[in-house]
Amino acid sequence: MNDLDSFIEWKPYLFSIAYRITGSYVDAEDILQESYLRWLSVNQNKVQNPKSYWGSIVARLAFDLLKKASRKKETYIGPYLPEPIPEKLEGIDEEKINFAFLVLLETLNPFERAVLILRESFDFDFDSISKIIGKTPDHSRKILSRAKQALKQRKKKFEPDPKLHAKLLMEFSLACVKQDTQTLTKLLKEEVVAYSDGGGKVHAARIPIPGIVRVITFLKQTSKKATASSDVYFGYANGEPVLVGYGNDGLPNFVQFISIDGNQISKIYTIANPDKLKGFQNSEHLRKLGYIRKPNLVYFLLLYLQNKIKAFLN
Repeated sequence: MNDLDSFIEWKPYLFSIAYRITGSYVDAEDILQESYLRWLSVNQNKVQNPKSYWGSIVARLAFDLLKKASRKKETYIGPYLPEPIPEKLEGIDEEKINFAFLVLLETLNPFERAVLILRESFDFDFDSISKIIGKTPDHSRKILSRAKQALKQRKKKFEPDPKLHAKLLMEFSLACVKQDTQTLTKLLKEEVVAYSDGGGKVHAARIPIPGIVRVITFLKQTSKKATASSDVYFGYANGEPVLVGYGNDGLPNFVQFISIDGNQISKIYTIANPDKLKGFQNSEHLRKLGYIRKPNLVYFLLLYLQNKIKAFLN
């Protein structure tokens, strides 16, 4: 197997390492290209396990970039959210990661995040991890323990029933378009929080918006603007159903996730920073792959009538 064949075969694995550590689609792609160039300069006859060795190259590059990015995040304007990846729900690779968990990983420092991911997700041994982060194996073990403890209180189940997730997203999008306060009140948890990442490049809320009353007001305002200026699609990102908006110029202007607690929406994440939407730029290609699709108007009509009937009976 030549170098290019190996790269193509291992690319999903290598990309997953880079993306999990950095939380950036664009940075992960750049890291893979850099790792390929570095691999070409290695005396490969001395490498016993090429996949593992290449994975270590990617992990080191990703960790170095994560440390630099952490300093930039300190001056980032508004909430910082990970970059979404176009990805269908069916046949999802176990190496991919849920968006809500990526958001949670942002609460860790670079050392904690890298050690947790490399050990728990990719089973790197502590000797390899220590070389990547520049710490001793014993120190790396302590970092892992600290990271797991930090997440213990905040980690929840991140895999709701896919059918329920898609159904709630449909109802949520319809209620936003219809400016339906009553339905939104039923869909959202009382303590719901909305996060908007514009990065200071587009208009977005610069602090998280907590509480159902404030969130509904915010949703009605932003949905009215989005309906007037965006072509909205249903799609998949990070293996989850999402809403994707495209402007008149054909470029993506937002990707919106929801997180579910029980049978209600507990978190709303809207990524509007154009630098984080590059994975969604080629809408025609994404439509062919089935990653985005136009709303089914018949389904919307049935859903709307169903909700009206429920309201009448209640």
